[in-house]
Amino acid sequence: MALPSSSGWNAISELPKDRKDGRRMLLWDVDQPVIGRWDPCRRGWEDPDSMSIYEEIVLWADILAPQ
Repeated sequence: MALPSSSGWNAISELPKDRKDGRRMLLWDVDQPVIGRWDPCRRGWEDPDSMSIYEEIVLWADILAPQ
């Protein structure tokens, strides 16, 4: 499995609970970055456009505004 090398990525197991509030986040799904959000009803990470559930999220990062 290829992992991103840039800083700012964290293990999904270290995700603070306040990030599961529906906000869009950068997620690492198997071997690629994706945009997703937590769905509390389905208890999983979903694609906000297709509403499909991601199965293997391993890393997360906040989406930051340009500086």
